Amino acid sequence: MDITQPILTARKAALAVAVITFGVGATGMGMSFLFLASTHHLDVIAGAAGFVGGSVLAAAGLLAGAVLSRSPLAGANISGELRRASAFAPPRVVDHWLAHFRRNRQHRPEPAWDAPVTLAPDVVRPLVKSLEQFQLGDGGGPACLIAWNAERLRARGAGTRALVDLWFAEEREHARLLGAAVARFGGHCIRGHWSFTAFCLVRKYGGVRLELTVLLLTEIVSTVYYRLLRRHGADVALRSMCRLILRDEAGHIAFHRARLAGAVGAGRARCGTWWETRFRALGLAAATMLWVNHAPALCAAGANRAEFYREVWIELSRFVRRVRREAREWAEDGAQATNPLHASQR
Repeated sequence: MDITQPILTARKAALAVAVITFGVGATGMGMSFLFLASTHHLDVIAGAAGFVGGSVLAAAGLLAGAVLSRSPLAGANISGELRRASAFAPPRVVDHWLAHFRRNRQHRPEPAWDAPVTLAPDVVRPLVKSLEQFQLGDGGGPACLIAWNAERLRARGAGTRALVDLWFAEEREHARLLGAAVARFGGHCIRGHWSFTAFCLVRKYGGVRLELTVLLLTEIVSTVYYRLLRRHGADVALRSMCRLILRDEAGHIAFHRARLAGAVGAGRARCGTWWETRFRALGLAAATMLWVNHAPALCAAGANRAEFYREVWIELSRFVRRVRREAREWAEDGAQATNPLHASQR
């Protein structure tokens, strides 16, 4: 009798429980949106509590699946997953974005931190707490890939390692800018927060593919946060800081889009309906986590929930549409490159 059979059976059962746990959590997160959209503050509190509870279950399911996938009995499928995880980006994408990040270091006017503060005290109080959290999460914490298998990705080559380093160097620059903004408004940089701890746990134990997805979605919803602050925050230094960070975040999102489009165009990934559904669901979950933590600051500045979620949906839709378009271009380029007639005409 094969003594590994009971172990494999137990592993399948555990994976099934992990999937069910994730499904229950995701369903709870979705249902919480019904309460978060309410105009009554008690409904909003209930929705926020439901979202947090659902996110805990969903994260538990993801982490359990990730831990089980690290088993040596996982077989060839897991090895394939790791190989796909290591395929970070095609060489031409790596070269293009290396040049972009190096070029982006130039022409960065420092915000006028010593200019008079023009925000009212009732706006500054929630704003500084929000900025303290962003300073911690946006490079103030571990400014690197922390997934358990991240080294497999970095080991793909010097170009990949340099690209990841330059990407996170910009995140550290954001932390510096946010730290200056915190000091401007009389706050202090913090060393920990429950949402940041949960964020790092998912990144670490979910694997590098999930970590890259989480970081991408965080940058998409953070773009909306900074855009609303720039739009509504009537402070010259705050707006200048937001313009600098938005400039960087636009590059980061485009970089991830090129990376994903290259993988789809090469047949290593898919961007069909199921992928879009998961992507939007995770994006809305990330947006809700941001809203739960930072709504007081955004509302005090003059933004509102409807505006926030509308901007998030637009950003998610734009990303999906452009990934598919660029993936088609990648596929067409690959088909032309392998066409003997086309090659002979070049």
